[in-house]
Amino acid sequence: DFVRLHRERPFFLSWWNYSVHYPFQAPKALIEKYESRKGPGNENPTYSAMIEGMDRSIGRFLNRLDELNLASNTLVIFKSDNGSFGVDVAPLRGQKGYLWEGGIRVPWIVRWPGLIQPGTICSEPVIRTDVYPTLVEVAGLKPKKALDGVSLLPLFKGERQLGRDAVYFHYPNYAFHKDNRLGSAIREGDYKLIRRYDDGSLELYNLANDLGERTNLEAQLPQLAMRLNSKLGHWLSRVGAQMPVRP
Repeated sequence: DFVRLHRERPFFLSWWNYSVHYPFQAPKALIEKYESRKGPGNENPTYSAMIEGMDRSIGRFLNRLDELNLASNTLVIFKSDNGSFGVDVAPLRGQKGYLWEGGIRVPWIVRWPGLIQPGTICSEPVIRTDVYPTLVEVAGLKPKKALDGVSLLPLFKGERQLGRDAVYFHYPNYAFHKDNRLGSAIREGDYKLIRRYDDGSLELYNLANDLGERTNLEAQLPQLAMRLNSKLGHWLSRVGAQMPVRP
């Protein structure tokens, strides 16, 4: 297998597990297992079965690292595809293609027994563009170009913050279901602002006490909304973000 063949030298493996994704398919025995447990959090037994099937395959990989005595010197980053579809993610709002947390908030699990304490929980917001600079630093290399993300190595070493003031999201196109509104978003601390491109409206939420993004604070905190919107605009300009074009 890949790990055994490359155990004597540094290796990089990018494993894109198709599960959990459409089409919903799983072994019959696993589906039947979750049919008997159908209820809140398990509305779709096939989806639940796919999750267990994925967990099993990841478990085999992690066990292989242990068997070859590579676990303590191997960084493993597990993260999800963005957004669910047809699955309840309460208390989060939205689904795949939406800029609410239900469309962009995904789990990350990081394992590095030689450095990261097991069971550690970190609430610092990170983003997918942080993976490349992280791997570059872990490998002892230098990036060849300017980076959109930052290295997460300080978090792995136990530091609680990265010193970054905001993370950004930009989605100027429609998802496959065509129900989403085109927009961009910025998160600074606990506050998150969404800019909608169909009507220019703004949505401001405090994720610390409104994770479901039900109360728009834009009218109550207009100065904060304006500052975050301006900051978002500067970022969009700096990165040369493509904007939606009206037909």
